[in-house]
Amino acid sequence: MQTAGISAELLTPSSRHRFVQLYGVASRKSVLPWKEVPRDRAQLIVLDQGMADAISSLGKAPCVVCIGQVKTAMLDGASWVGRLDVNYTLSDLIDMFDRAAVFLLDWDARNKVMRQESVQAAAQPASSARQEFRYQLKSWVSVGAPFNTGACIRALALLSREPVSIAQLCLHSGLDAVMARGLLVELGRRGVLRGVAQQAIPAASSSSHPREPLHSKGLLGRLGRWIRGGGKLA
Repeated sequence: MQTAGISAELLTPSSRHRFVQLYGVASRKSVLPWKEVPRDRAQLIVLDQGMADAISSLGKAPCVVCIGQVKTAMLDGASWVGRLDVNYTLSDLIDMFDRAAVFLLDWDARNKVMRQESVQAAAQPASSARQEFRYQLKSWVSVGAPFNTGACIRALALLSREPVSIAQLCLHSGLDAVMARGLLVELGRRGVLRGVAQQAIPAASSSSHPREPLHSKGLLGRLGRWIRGGGKLA
């Protein structure tokens, strides 16, 4: 995704005036460059209550940003909803664009994986083993906020050892699914993450031969204990 499309058609004149004043700078400073497009092609729609009362459908945009107190059942169809105060600042708008961009990068990546898995499933016989998508670090990398936490460092250690699924990453690092996906998106943007499709282990097989926790051996185990307890690596 090179650019992200945004529509501000659903803003009343007063809201649109403030938006236009700040949009030019905010769109250039965001994680993704934003470009105004017609509403039917937008990944993000901005609206206020005045226009929410006047329309019956938002369209198919996955992201919606509401300015002020917007209450409408139309928001139920959006995958991600952000909110700005009426007197939002340039910093507020940049932050909102960044959060929407991170969601869209993840959303786009997940859709690509789902399309690939659908194609693979259609090409395989019905008896073929199910494939599971996993991730691994190509090389170690340092990350800044909001990923400079103990849980994220544990996640990086896991990713550097072997391919892991998002479920495994959450289980053994302590991250929730949203932060785990955000970390994977950040690593993907920096070009240090690779994805691999592996055969999923059946539940019965895994229960009869339980795997040792991913973080229990050697240096990785000592690193995990050090992060949790603040002790020495020895």
